[in-house]
Amino acid sequence: MTKSNVNIHVLADETLGGIKREYVEVDRKAEVGEKIVIVEKADCEEGYKNGDVFTVDREYRPADGDVESDGASSDSNCDGLIYREEYRVLEPTDIVHIDGERYKMVDRKAKVGEKIIIVRPDGVIGDDYDTGRVGTVKSRHSAGDVSVETIGLVFGDEYRVLVPLDKHEKTLENKNSVYKEVKNYIHNELGISRQDAQEMISIAVSNEVQKMSESGKLDRIAGEKIESLIEEGFENGGQLLHGFKERVSQTVSDEVGKRIANVLNINVELKEEGN
Repeated sequence: MTKSNVNIHVLADETLGGIKREYVEVDRKAEVGEKIVIVEKADCEEGYKNGDVFTVDREYRPADGDVESDGASSDSNCDGLIYREEYRVLEPTDIVHIDGERYKMVDRKAKVGEKIIIVRPDGVIGDDYDTGRVGTVKSRHSAGDVSVETIGLVFGDEYRVLVPLDKHEKTLENKNSVYKEVKNYIHNELGISRQDAQEMISIAVSNEVQKMSESGKLDRIAGEKIESLIEEGFENGGQLLHGFKERVSQTVSDEVGKRIANVLNINVELKEEGN
């Protein structure tokens, strides 16, 4: 089991064209190509010191986790040997620093006006952009493809959306604050307990299911999903796949649940006491 530390390092990420990226320390064996940081130097004569960051070039004793890095080599350590107990692995996060701002890279379709970063250019001849290129979306196309200012057409699997982290965290903080205010109002001012709220939701869901059943929507939802699963099941040599019955039940249940939630517009989280 790995153990994560709270220490964060902001380093240039060559896989993103040198853009600054946040890394976290993880206590485990390193693999070739990974970044490591010295946390407990073993030999006072070594050329490196605590806090130095290296890239692993070779494994020395894989079973022990000892590695070698050309950057750590010295007159007394020609191969740059670093013992397992001396380092922590630096794992990359989704957070990058661009023009003094922190952003989270999110894998979704971009909207007009949002910033994106190129993470995997497809190498099509005529494309004039590399990994790490940043731009603002000016129009959208199908399948997540977008037109980006100063870049041009970018396919949906080539980029990640850059979400301003400070703004995102502030939004979450505001939502949590509103949630607490509403919760306190419900409990203190209206005198509604958690059990009362659960009963209200249960009644609303039951009523909605009844409406969907009477209107025929429930039959259509179930029919469409079951028909799709049957076609998929018989693709395996004419025999239904293992667990078909369970998949039908779960899929229809999930679909009905989503439809009910959309109609009721309910997003309630009932937290257990003490959790």
